[in-house]
Amino acid sequence: MTFHYKLIELESERVAKEQSRQGFSDLPVECFVLMQYVEREVGVRLADLVPKDWQGWLSYQRNKQALVICRGRAFKESTFGKVRAGLNVPNGLDSINETQRGFDISPPQDIDHLLINFGGETEDPRVFLWYGENFAPYKLIYMAQVDTDPHTELDEAIVEACTWIMKRPKDKPLSQFLQERK
Repeated sequence: MTFHYKLIELESERVAKEQSRQGFSDLPVECFVLMQYVEREVGVRLADLVPKDWQGWLSYQRNKQALVICRGRAFKESTFGKVRAGLNVPNGLDSINETQRGFDISPPQDIDHLLINFGGETEDPRVFLWYGENFAPYKLIYMAQVDTDPHTELDEAIVEACTWIMKRPKDKPLSQFLQERK
């Protein structure tokens, strides 16, 4: 029975990758609203003003089609400058500067992150939540049709994935970590 479920999981992940890769030329309004909802729930966006000792989760949009959630921390812009939220990497200040200039920011390879994007048919869009770690491809965590109001389930999936990010030892890939938790 486990073999059958694993095959279904692999097939749904293949379909999800195909649909999310196609994306939309114009993001449907429902998808945009869902993305804004998640962004508000995370609370801090890349390059927002934060307290000087801030550390936590932040989000940022990629190409106005996807949302990335990852760990961030405070960076001071200059000696007397403002303190802003940047990616939790040594060159995190660069991510702030690039965001302010309107550049698309790729998730850094040295931090785990979540990606929310959309795909499917324009009249039947789907939301996808992916887990990314180092160079490994995204692992599908959650998928739902946008018109089914997936807010609560998506929130729960994000919280669980953020827990994985915090608890996973950095020397183990996600698949091994999750296998050991069972």
